[in-house]
Amino acid sequence: MGYKNRKRADVKIPVLLYHDFVTTVPGSDPDNFNYINTLESFEENIKTFLKNGYTIMSMKDLEDCDSGKAELPSKPIIITFDDGYYSNYEYIYPILKEYNVKASIFIVTDKIGKEIDGIKYLGWEECLEMQNSGLVEICSHSKKHVFYNKLLVRELRDDVTESYQVIEEHLGKQELKVFAYPYGAYTKEAVRTLKNNGIDFQVYDLGINNFKDLDRNFIKRINIPCEMTGKEIIDEIENGTS
Repeated sequence: MGYKNRKRADVKIPVLLYHDFVTTVPGSDPDNFNYINTLESFEENIKTFLKNGYTIMSMKDLEDCDSGKAELPSKPIIITFDDGYYSNYEYIYPILKEYNVKASIFIVTDKIGKEIDGIKYLGWEECLEMQNSGLVEICSHSKKHVFYNKLLVRELRDDVTESYQVIEEHLGKQELKVFAYPYGAYTKEAVRTLKNNGIDFQVYDLGINNFKDLDRNFIKRINIPCEMTGKEIIDEIENGTS
């Protein structure tokens, strides 16, 4: 009997969310340190996950497990980054290579190659280099990064479609299309529309996924604030609910 026909394993699939990275933590932060982190803290997180037997997967790996093409590890974990900050390439990509672990970066395509309010974003060259390494997936976090639950569904559909057109123009055809809603703002109609327009996974809520009832159109994540330790993350995974 094939794996996909057997009863789903009752296994948590935590998807971690990081954003920008800094070399020095500022004395104050307007976002209460929820969207910045340090490279030392990230490396500590990775080392702790590996030491505790976690298998760091990609979204493609999850798709393979969900479709029955691969066996789900007993302790899976997925690493994601939102917005497409240059720091992901400058500080984090070397760590991914050192430990040979996978990650997904959700980019805002209108921000690629730009510096906005003193914040530098990835360029297409960096995106292509990371994608070609086989360690990094480049996914869509929209074209404009606005509250799409306040716009017409067709505007969201067109935005996501155009974002992937731009991604494929620079990075080649994307076999797996994953979209993370900016601010987690969505409507049920939007979810249905993107499902019907070629988006394989939709990401828009906080929490922990469980393989036994995994919904590709409702992937949840855990936001990792500044300097949260690997042990603290594992405790949240083990004690949290899906």
